[in-house]
Amino acid sequence: MRIAYYPTFRALDHPRSSGLVSIARDVVAAMEAEGHEVMVPLSRTTEWIFLRPQEWPGAFAEVWKADRAVRRARPDCWFTYHTYYRGPDPFGPFIAARHRLPYFILAGSYATKYRKRLKTWAGFHLNRMALERADVVFVNKLRDVENLGRLLPPERIVYIRPGIRTENFPLNSDLAAATRARLGLEGKLIIVTAAMMRPGLKEDGVAFVIDACAALKPEFPELHLLILGDGAGRARLEDRALRALPEAHTFAGRIAPQDMHAWYQAGDLFAFPGIGEALGMVYLEAQCCGLPVVATSHDGAPEVVADGEAGIIVPPFSPEAFVSAVSELLRDADRRRRLGRQARERVLRVHDIAANYREMLAVMEKVCAGRRP
Repeated sequence: MRIAYYPTFRALDHPRSSGLVSIARDVVAAMEAEGHEVMVPLSRTTEWIFLRPQEWPGAFAEVWKADRAVRRARPDCWFTYHTYYRGPDPFGPFIAARHRLPYFILAGSYATKYRKRLKTWAGFHLNRMALERADVVFVNKLRDVENLGRLLPPERIVYIRPGIRTENFPLNSDLAAATRARLGLEGKLIIVTAAMMRPGLKEDGVAFVIDACAALKPEFPELHLLILGDGAGRARLEDRALRALPEAHTFAGRIAPQDMHAWYQAGDLFAFPGIGEALGMVYLEAQCCGLPVVATSHDGAPEVVADGEAGIIVPPFSPEAFVSAVSELLRDADRRRRLGRQARERVLRVHDIAANYREMLAVMEKVCAGRRP
């Protein structure tokens, strides 16, 4: 297939990496690995675009340019990655309809509460129009399957398990030891956490882990917290760690995606509460590197972390439960290693993105074949 691909939230080459950008890139890589041709005729972000009328003339100019590119390239379908009330896809349905192309969405979500708010009313309806136009909506969250069921028939909703490119996270004990040695952390019990330190839920999540480790430090003097990531909230988090965990923490900063596996494998377990975390790709990455996970049940973590098999899921907003779960794994090295091994095996088995997207592409090929002359 020749696929016209539109990432609505961030351009594929956006300098600020995030889970959304990583998924968007992985989708392209999976498509190309299966022999499909991917073109990106449009990369205009739609985040809150309905509230920024000053951007509309430029957006419409880009859409007409994309329309001409589609007319020249004659793709087999249009594929939009990510549409929801804050960043709907008002452009893909228009271009797809003009050229009679099948229209697919990955990571579409639907929540009726946003039609009741003045700020999100337009975004809700633009998103709804895109979802209703789609031939198939692929979703990577079970919650979205349920919500979309109120709008679309079941045959137009396909669940695709979230995943990562597992080949990017190979186990390497020598590399793990070298990372520990470089950091001067031999003999330590290392808890790893990772996040883009944006003010709000991400920063609060890292702060939650810092406080949990501070509570555990008297019981585990050898405990050390390794924090991966960067962002506007880093200075505040560094101050917090200096007060709560003096000489027992390391801020590693922003890590290149291809190097993340070395840092994960320096740890003994991964901990992050995941409050409001839609999917939490870091959970999959850490598990693929053999780390058991401690997280909360607030949002997406239970979809990617099997409680009791690959880690421990605790109730949200309970520091005591979170601390207790981390303490259990720190005390029991055999259980920690067993859960870490099972976590990696499970990611390889059910969260390998190449295999999961292969199922998605098979559905797309079937729809496209039915629409060709």
